[in-house]
Amino acid sequence: MNYDNPPAPSLASRFPALKSRETCRGFAIVQNRIVHFESHLELVVLFMLALRPETAKIIEQPTAITYRDGDVLRRHTFDFLVITRDGRHIYVAVKPAARVERSRIKRTLGLIVAQLPPNSNISVHLVTDADFAYADRYNATQAFDFCRFPNKEHDEKMATIAAEIVGSARIADLVAFSGLGAMGFRSIVRLIVNGQLAAVHPGERITYASLVRSAPAVAPSRT
Repeated sequence: MNYDNPPAPSLASRFPALKSRETCRGFAIVQNRIVHFESHLELVVLFMLALRPETAKIIEQPTAITYRDGDVLRRHTFDFLVITRDGRHIYVAVKPAARVERSRIKRTLGLIVAQLPPNSNISVHLVTDADFAYADRYNATQAFDFCRFPNKEHDEKMATIAAEIVGSARIADLVAFSGLGAMGFRSIVRLIVNGQLAAVHPGERITYASLVRSAPAVAPSRT
């Protein structure tokens, strides 16, 4: 975070009141803007969305979408709206898997999708905790944290080392060779996020024991 450039305010259309002591609510700084979340699941999904290279902007609790349910007009507010670099609008509903059936969210989303304009650049997605494993949560949280404060000098040095990888290499060995210590590990995670390195076993937690390999570079994410 650049403290000379304070984060911009949230773009949310509403801020629901606290209803229970068991809720988990707060905010994260994404692309130097305040983004609120209403549950730990939403926070993890926010991290994952922010780390996607095609993400240009994330708006939480965007303006509600009006749809028709029989003869009744209803409104639905999604948890996130993701605007991609090529202008697509992706509406994301986040719901614990155990509550999907009871909430009838699939029916609501089905009605909304059926009423979208033809050839629209809008898509609708439901994300639940059943869509990813604990390792995915761990990796997304770790990567988001490391990407908040990048170090260009460290990243360039580690990228030079990574470019010499033949086959695969253990992260601990790359860190030791770099002489950067823990900061080298952070750089490697950022290189994975930016597509310059790839985990050999992507379904596992990224640790010092993980194996990585070279990968084609893609446009970096912006957290």
